[in-house]
Amino acid sequence: MVNIKKVVMTITISRIFGAFWLLFITPLSALFYVVYAACVVSDMVDGPIARKAKVTSNLGALLDSAADFLFAIIVLIIFIPILALETWMVYLIAIVLATRAIGFGIGFIKYRTFTFLHTYANKGAGVLLAFFPIFYGTLGLAVTIIILFIAAILSALEELIITIRSKELNRNITSMFAAS
Repeated sequence: MVNIKKVVMTITISRIFGAFWLLFITPLSALFYVVYAACVVSDMVDGPIARKAKVTSNLGALLDSAADFLFAIIVLIIFIPILALETWMVYLIAIVLATRAIGFGIGFIKYRTFTFLHTYANKGAGVLLAFFPIFYGTLGLAVTIIILFIAAILSALEELIITIRSKELNRNITSMFAAS
């Protein structure tokens, strides 16, 4: 009998290993796109499988969010040095990272744990980030940065507001308009 909870955790952990593997692959090569796509697909399937099989857990939610965050940071580490970023683009990225850091800091002080939340805005920003290589190749860098900034800052601000307003940690809150 297959233990679905172990399958879900394996999918999530594979995203962590895949994200680290990206650091050692030539960016934008065929292998890079294969590993990148595997990470994106793993993010799209682990949560729905866990919810459908009713094997969700706080540990699983935390691990999923940590894997998402790690993937996003590694994508930044890979792409920032190879892109011709203008100063304004760097400022936008820094604003999002600072907002996230403030939210995580407040959450850690308040709840004594990392507070990655599964909001729709975070998921939406993650999907848009996943399509970064496609947006970059079709829309250009400036438009891509603006699209990603808007999505990322809205999700970061929402997570910050939820963290400040919530009396208890609920990683599975869908939005700041949902009951916590």
